[in-house]
Amino acid sequence: MISVSEIYRQLRMLAPEKTFVIAYSGGLDSHVLLHLLSQIPNAQSQVRAIHIDHGLQLASQSWASHCETVCRALGIPFAQISLKLSVQKGQSVEEVARIARYEALHQSLGKNESLLTAHHQNDQTETFLLNLFRGAGVDGLASMPISRLFGPAGSERQLLRPLLSCRRSTLGSYAKQHQLNVIEDPSNLDESFDRNYLRQRILPELANRWPSIDKSISRSAAIQAEAKEILNEIAEVTLKHVCDFNKNALSIDQLQKLSKAKQKLVLRYWIAENGFSYPSENKLQHLFSDVIEANHDTQPLLEWQGVQLRRFQNYLYISQPLINHDPSIVIKWDLSAPLVIDSLNLTIQPDELSGVIPEDTSCVTVKFRQGGEKIRIPNRGNLSVKNLFQEEGVPPWMRDRMPFIYIKDELYKIIGLALK
Repeated sequence: MISVSEIYRQLRMLAPEKTFVIAYSGGLDSHVLLHLLSQIPNAQSQVRAIHIDHGLQLASQSWASHCETVCRALGIPFAQISLKLSVQKGQSVEEVARIARYEALHQSLGKNESLLTAHHQNDQTETFLLNLFRGAGVDGLASMPISRLFGPAGSERQLLRPLLSCRRSTLGSYAKQHQLNVIEDPSNLDESFDRNYLRQRILPELANRWPSIDKSISRSAAIQAEAKEILNEIAEVTLKHVCDFNKNALSIDQLQKLSKAKQKLVLRYWIAENGFSYPSENKLQHLFSDVIEANHDTQPLLEWQGVQLRRFQNYLYISQPLINHDPSIVIKWDLSAPLVIDSLNLTIQPDELSGVIPEDTSCVTVKFRQGGEKIRIPNRGNLSVKNLFQEEGVPPWMRDRMPFIYIKDELYKIIGLALK
């Protein structure tokens, strides 16, 4: 049996002051979770549900209506998000949908909300085996923790999985007992998807031979999670000796003092801490051969999904792919609100001019490097921006992307330039 009070106690231990958002698909697992939490004290003020319509099924709109009806009957606030997915040739539909779903859920969460998903013990088994078949290491075999952070670095939100110790059959019994009307997604029967094939063809055979396979794999995943925690602690300490945190760049000289295994550990940790996905083993090999071990005077670039990694002056820099930016633009800024520069994914706050805000704010403009600029530095006089960039080791690809704030015709500040 599933205990409502035990589930709620566990959630309160993990998120003492949060309210909860259920990722509600209408399927068996999430419907059980929704029904359970509708029974906690003051559920209407502590729980809400979000349904993601991926637009991949003809019946998706009726599923959304069904979910809204269920939530209304249970007294749980409901919201729907519709996605327009574009799956390119060679991409996994499952992966594209998963990434878009979590991005949408992250954007919908408030700072004091935690996301709840209905992953259970059988899901853990499937995830462990799929990662094993893909050649995953400790991180992949640690599978799904009951609590983790997700989302871009600096704006992470908490993700909780309160049903992770429950078997699918237990959820099914609960749904039958409470006569829950659940959605049956026909795509779950499509064995062209690896997870479905594993669930329907492989796992029943394994369970016949090893009836406690789910518990055993959950235990193995927990052991891997402990190993992952220890390795992350080692990587965090080591990173302090390798990373220039002012630049958020790794020193190649310091990195190469480590063993190859420790270099890989630190690289994976640094990449993850910046909110990016790990490179494949093949890409990781190219990172060493084409970037880290390249000639000192080169500026190689390595790319994988949503990531660009560059080398400059014996440092490694990581970023999202740079989008086109026109450095010839001139922006008038009256300081009445933050300035958003979409091409740089950057927001500049008015307090960047703290202490020198002119009475006539129409004289404030934002420009970009054209060449020949000078800036007045206290105790140093007027200095060439070109020389400053060289002195501060500003990477070449960033020099045309750093906003120059002018007051009247005088360059007052360069955003992103932290002078020594």
